[in-house]
Amino acid sequence: MLAPVFKDVLRKANNLNASEVEEVCIGNVLQPGAGATTSRMGQFLGGIPHTTPLMSMNRQCSSGLQAVVTIANQIKSGEINCGIGGGVESMSLFNMMGAVNPEALSDLVYEHPEAQKCLMPMGITSENVAEKYGISRKQQDQMAYESHMKAARC
Repeated sequence: MLAPVFKDVLRKANNLNASEVEEVCIGNVLQPGAGATTSRMGQFLGGIPHTTPLMSMNRQCSSGLQAVVTIANQIKSGEINCGIGGGVESMSLFNMMGAVNPEALSDLVYEHPEAQKCLMPMGITSENVAEKYGISRKQQDQMAYESHMKAARC
């Protein structure tokens, strides 16, 4: 899933030479190994050489966005001149609770209200937030559409 994205990014950046990419950061929250293995494979299959370092960002929400911010900050600070930041995963392919074995958790988790909330899948969290603030599915879809259209214009 990631390799064609790397290829297209290089092509769209005026056929940027892959060796000019100084850093890659990919957000990925649910993949095995925090996504480092699959992101690195995608990097190689996408034509970016092994000499380009890759880091994987594992954040419980917006990991891909954080990866882009990380690369932007490295460019802004002068650490690098060229980098690629993004995210990869298919949330619908993973059980949101698959990484947590409730039986292996300390009983203290269930006694602490904030710790206990961490067991709630993010999909349910977003539904609760939408309900609390009166955001309809149609509004969410419209915002997603507008966001993608903005990204496509870049």
